[in-house]
Amino acid sequence: MVRTLAEQICTRYMDSTVAQDANSFLVVRLGAIGDALRVCPAVRRLRRERPEATIAWAVEQWVYPIIASNPDVDRFHVLDRGKLRRGRRSATQEFLRFIREIRTHRYEVALDFHGRFKSGAVSRASGAKYRLGYPRGQSSEMNHLFSNVHVTLEDALENRVLRYLHLLAPLGIDPAFDTEDIGVEVAKVDRDLAAQWYDEAGRPELAVFPGCSENQSGYHRWPREKWIELLNRLGVQGTRSVLFWGPDELEFSEAIAAGTGDSVSLAPGTGLIEMMAMVGRFRAFAGSNTAAMHMAWLQGVPTAVFTGPCIPRTDAPLPHVPSRVLRADGFVRKGVSKRHLGDVVAKVSVDEAFEAVVSLLEESCGWKI
Repeated sequence: MVRTLAEQICTRYMDSTVAQDANSFLVVRLGAIGDALRVCPAVRRLRRERPEATIAWAVEQWVYPIIASNPDVDRFHVLDRGKLRRGRRSATQEFLRFIREIRTHRYEVALDFHGRFKSGAVSRASGAKYRLGYPRGQSSEMNHLFSNVHVTLEDALENRVLRYLHLLAPLGIDPAFDTEDIGVEVAKVDRDLAAQWYDEAGRPELAVFPGCSENQSGYHRWPREKWIELLNRLGVQGTRSVLFWGPDELEFSEAIAAGTGDSVSLAPGTGLIEMMAMVGRFRAFAGSNTAAMHMAWLQGVPTAVFTGPCIPRTDAPLPHVPSRVLRADGFVRKGVSKRHLGDVVAKVSVDEAFEAVVSLLEESCGWKI
């Protein structure tokens, strides 16, 4: 079969090791807080293997705070997504400003961890000689056309932390995951404030994030009544819980708190990095498949997660952290839109969730119920 010119260009470096002597890198992961956190192990590995290199990160402003204190990144190029939504003129001006800023630094290698059209456009416009990405079928929105070095994954559904690490292979870097040095960072001032808050709160055992964004609530959110029953049962047995929330989840979390006893409290309003620092103090975490879940397990907090119709091994914590996946597998249907699969989470029993949390507490700190 004759390949198109675009396909020939995109596969040119597929099997080769490239840019082993490159000294400047642009990480492209624009959005999704949880995915930005899961890119951090790859950035840490890159820093360890290229200690003198310049590493920059192109990111949208709403995600930036969660990675702003990362010591492996020399500079951030921040794209204001709000301006992109204010009309064509505003969007054009903001994108051109963003690209001009990036091109000024003449990066040799762009690593597209995002795999979408917009990230491909940024990678291509950066002017980098080598643009690493995923091939057709393992990226989306024609992203593969913007890359000239492709990394084909043997398992396209593996955990995203491992998927992102594989993108380093063409640089001659071992993509193995180091469980002792994953690269997720919280500044000392935020850790200290979180520790003070945690002590003043009485050092509760369980962090809970029951909500999710509004557009995911139909298939990721466990019912309010079940959360209330679970937290009350845990409270009777001596487990103290704190409910965390974001702008879309406050009302849902308040309703849960209203139905529970003194063993459950509502966390104060926080920014992203403050929440991450606070969640990292707990003995265990339970919640929806959200950024908060990734904040927990990437800091080593044993985690129980309601995954909904998502593939568990893609999104769930890696095995070095104790975890439990909560989903009603009998309601998973292939070829059915996930928006019609709400029962995959909703039908998880309170007994199953209770046993999962108890087992994690026992495993993490010898907590006996």
